[in-house]
Amino acid sequence: YEGSTDSTKVIVNELMKKNKNLKLVMQAKNLKGVGYAIKMGFNAAKYDLIFYADSDNQFNLDEFNLLLPYAKNYDIVAGYRINRQDPLTRILTSKIYNLIIKIIFNLKGKDFDCAFRLVKKKVFKTIRLQCRTGLGTSELLIKAQRRGYKIKHTGVHHFPRYAGSSVFEQKGLSIPKFKVIKEIIREIMSLKKELRQ
Repeated sequence: YEGSTDSTKVIVNELMKKNKNLKLVMQAKNLKGVGYAIKMGFNAAKYDLIFYADSDNQFNLDEFNLLLPYAKNYDIVAGYRINRQDPLTRILTSKIYNLIIKIIFNLKGKDFDCAFRLVKKKVFKTIRLQCRTGLGTSELLIKAQRRGYKIKHTGVHHFPRYAGSSVFEQKGLSIPKFKVIKEIIREIMSLKKELRQ
């Protein structure tokens, strides 16, 4: 992300000199949102299996190996957080969000906003992701389920966040900013309308 204040860009550029398989994908400042980031990553990926995860050190990336065996029989392997290590307010907000998504879209599974997934590239050839916000992680599952893709949910361990903070939350409160809630509601309504057509 162009607005990032850490050294990710510098580090990745250095790693790219040693590993030709690495590719830096920059998200422009005017294209804010998790949904945009996911879509850009999918478009840049060239292999048949795509793995993505949040990069805030709350997951053990070695647990990718827990997902991989399921890739033979499933199109999406979606992680859900075991013993989620977040502030209570964030956990409650997430539970409410997941309940709303489950009711409105009849989505099977749980922890729809968990960003630890293995997805077959063929899924993205038939699904157009439109959401800009964090709803994008749920949109993927909603549209995949409707298309008849096979989805496996499996538990992954979750760890406390020791550094950094979410740009979508009010400082010190671990709850989304009002404008973020408003945008997610707008996108939920838009997605519901799209799926009715």
